[in-house]
Amino acid sequence: MIQAMEKHFSIITESEFETFTKSFPCKNYMQSLPMYKRYQSIGRESYLVGLVEEKNVLVAGIASVIYERFGKKIFSFSRGPIADYSKVDDFVQFLDECKKFLKAKHGIALQISPNLLMPNAPNDFDATLKKHGFKRLGEYEQVKWTYALDFAKIPDLPFVSPAEPKSSVLGPTLPEESERILLRSFRRDHRYTIKYATERYNLKLRELEVNDYPILLKLMEESGKVHGFVPRDQKFFEQLKQFFGPDVAAIVAELPDGTPIAAAFFILYGNEVIYLSSGFSREHKKLGGPHLIQWTMIKYAYANGYQKYNFWGTNPDPENGVFKFKQGFHGEVEEFVGTYIAPLSAIGKAYINKLHYAKQRDLQ
Repeated sequence: MIQAMEKHFSIITESEFETFTKSFPCKNYMQSLPMYKRYQSIGRESYLVGLVEEKNVLVAGIASVIYERFGKKIFSFSRGPIADYSKVDDFVQFLDECKKFLKAKHGIALQISPNLLMPNAPNDFDATLKKHGFKRLGEYEQVKWTYALDFAKIPDLPFVSPAEPKSSVLGPTLPEESERILLRSFRRDHRYTIKYATERYNLKLRELEVNDYPILLKLMEESGKVHGFVPRDQKFFEQLKQFFGPDVAAIVAELPDGTPIAAAFFILYGNEVIYLSSGFSREHKKLGGPHLIQWTMIKYAYANGYQKYNFWGTNPDPENGVFKFKQGFHGEVEEFVGTYIAPLSAIGKAYINKLHYAKQRDLQ
């Protein structure tokens, strides 16, 4: 009789983590080797951990410190851990062992934000986490609602296999019929705005080099004043470029005289292109710079075989202006299961008891 191999929790190597994440169907950039290397570069305490059976990684993730005071730490798996959530026993064994490991690292609480959409969650997912000591926080650390365009759901749009190497983000060429189908899937006013941006206003796009990122930040800051959000600092985007390399892109739309009027930052990871952040000039808002950038990157994503174009966080309120803009590209709202947190000590328990379920926020 062959004895089954025992599953055990352990720190895993960068190579093991990268192999696992690249082979896993549901990838996300927050749980990736480049992100781990970024944490290491900025001195953020983090660990690559996994549940392993023989040499096979079954569950894995980056556990990193998101808050520390007086030597007491709160750890988090941002948009993780990475797991087949239908295999509940593996998932909860990983979490239970991880809590012991992080408690020994002076952790007082463990926060998770599974990369799991509500329709795909096991029926007893919430009850299982509660049974293992987790409290549901809703939209707390990570966005709970995103807006995404799934190319497979656009009628009559041909399937495109992933391309290697990728074409330039600013030069995707599509068959005329595919471009027509893709463009006609958008709302009519979006189609006209895209047309006017090139034919009437002669806007041009270019990819920003890192030393041009102040252009991006200036436009983000201007948008933040309009929509009430504070953008990430420039170092954040520079670090993403440093560690993700060609898998990130910053695009700016300019007037014929070179005046920048809109810019956006994208991450190209796994099966999706993510529109992470953007900004625009309020004075030139109606010229269609943001629309033209989105159209170009949507074409790029489709032409290179990405399954999804992800508009990222959204407030699914019909009166919200940013949501209306994203809706014009006729995608769908996606709701994640949200954030959960578990105590690792008495101090952690007291801290968590003060936390309340977070209602939806307007996240850019």
